[in-house]
Amino acid sequence: MNFNDRSRLLNYYFTICYLVTLAICSVYLQKTAFHNVKTALFSMAVFLTYGFIYLLPAFIITKLCHYLFCRVLARGENRRLFPALTYTVAVATSASTIILLYADRTIYSLFGFHFNGFVWNLISTPGGIESMGTSNGAAMTYGLVVGGIILLPVFLLWLLRSLLSRGRLPGSPRKAYVYLSVIFLVLTCGERITYGISHLQGYSPILVTANTYPLYLPLTFRSLAKKMGFNVARRNDVSFASRSSALHYPLHPLQVEPPGKPLNIVWLVAESLRWDMLDQEIMPETFAFSRKGKRFTQHYSGGIGTREGMFTMFYGLYGNSWFSFLDERRSPVLMDELQRQGYQLSMYTSARFSYPEFDKTIFARVPGEMLHEHIEKFGWKADRKNVTDMLEFLENRDTARPFMTFMFFESPHARYYFPEESVIRKEYLQDFNYATMSLEKDSGLIFNRYVNACHHQDYLIKRILDFLQQEQLLDNTMVIITGDHGEEFMEKGHWGHNSNFVEEQSRVPLVLYVPGMKPEVVDRMTSHLDIPATVMNLLGVKNPPGDYSMGFDLLGDQQREYTILTDWNRICYVDLNYKAVYPHKGPPVQSVVTTKNDLPVADEAAFNASSRNNLVQVMGELGKFTR
Repeated sequence: MNFNDRSRLLNYYFTICYLVTLAICSVYLQKTAFHNVKTALFSMAVFLTYGFIYLLPAFIITKLCHYLFCRVLARGENRRLFPALTYTVAVATSASTIILLYADRTIYSLFGFHFNGFVWNLISTPGGIESMGTSNGAAMTYGLVVGGIILLPVFLLWLLRSLLSRGRLPGSPRKAYVYLSVIFLVLTCGERITYGISHLQGYSPILVTANTYPLYLPLTFRSLAKKMGFNVARRNDVSFASRSSALHYPLHPLQVEPPGKPLNIVWLVAESLRWDMLDQEIMPETFAFSRKGKRFTQHYSGGIGTREGMFTMFYGLYGNSWFSFLDERRSPVLMDELQRQGYQLSMYTSARFSYPEFDKTIFARVPGEMLHEHIEKFGWKADRKNVTDMLEFLENRDTARPFMTFMFFESPHARYYFPEESVIRKEYLQDFNYATMSLEKDSGLIFNRYVNACHHQDYLIKRILDFLQQEQLLDNTMVIITGDHGEEFMEKGHWGHNSNFVEEQSRVPLVLYVPGMKPEVVDRMTSHLDIPATVMNLLGVKNPPGDYSMGFDLLGDQQREYTILTDWNRICYVDLNYKAVYPHKGPPVQSVVTTKNDLPVADEAAFNASSRNNLVQVMGELGKFTR
């Protein structure tokens, strides 16, 4: 087989691979809302061109290697080896592209976001993959799919080579390739110009559609339009671009007058526990205890993922600051003050302190022997063991010193495990396999699993509360019970968390018990951002909360007008009437505005008019604790 024949074979091969990439990318097309003909044409153009663009690096690398191997380096006996190397490069590059696209579409289908820094962090950090609760069955299924993707290019090359050797592969249709190239250029130029105009006009459907496709590279010419004298209307969206610099935290040294009788602290956080699980049926014991303290019914996490939820809960700062604090290994002043006042510390988790990196942030200055991990295949078993260990710590503590103990529970985390005695919803999905389940058909049964897991969570909390009551520790112990974030079950189109800032993913229960405090149900908006200010005040810190947090004392009179949530790439502004989501990494795009309860907004101008001052204040707050 000569060089030209092999070139023809590779052209056919990559044409078929292009069709495979289109089949994989079809899920993005299905997720697009075709508001009108313009949006539909734009989406089709991106779908057709990006299917080729994703494969373009593999095509170019293979063609260059083919030329290098078979025209430049082929000499003597080695010339028989080089065609095999060319085929190896073709299979390796194309299969890698298809596998990455398949991984991205799987993540996007399940969670609503693309393969990004969050996913890479999940893969590369110890304990990250375990945190997803992946089953052996799902891992095996995906392994078989990946194996099939690798075998497919090998089979295609073998088939095409066989057809070529028998003279059954048609000659290279050069005119067809020329026509296809022209069509590609027309489509890609058209969609980019359409995006640029939409960006100028702030036309949201096109901007949102573009983000449906991974690695979309937007073309904007706002500055060029201004230079050419066009009247560019002021955009209604706000850019929350991330800023990175050295920390200035706290703003001023803490002034502290430790209380004469310091309160002990029991801090209980359940993974994925959303606000509506705290009721008399699902969590009766915790609900009964909430009547002794304050139950906050409109409480928001600081994000829709564990990292942001926990960060805001302990630091009282917006979650976009996570990386700055991680880079500097800076613990929260709350934990520093507890240690300065001589608290006995004992922390427990059924996940890992290394994922997310709490051992390098929240508990960065807590000695390793005080951080206790117990990992089990079934999270509820690990939770039971950790509760037992916590109670043992409380039993054997130094009674002359105050204590702070923390527990991170896994029971309500996907795949929502529980013992049989905790079943209150008997109709639930028995075989929870990520690879074979149908979110559309099974979401109700999956939700029932979650309810059962939350009921088991209630049992675990009861064990701790019973011990505190039995030992008469509630007379001098503060108890915090909450979740890191919520969990959605297709109520707004997604499953799990980390995808959208809807109520199901962002609202969590909060029970705060302080000895001598008047019991109350609090219906005003509150946030995880407020917890550190509340605890610090009880520790005798005299600084205003603004010196070290973005929160308010939950036991004070200050009313929260808005709160901020974050995820890996976005910031969500929530006030009493609206939600608006903005990027804080990547290119600035039009905001997505809804009502507070996630319904469409007919008049975004009303939001802009009512919230502009608050948004300007938020932009200033984002860099408040950096130099």
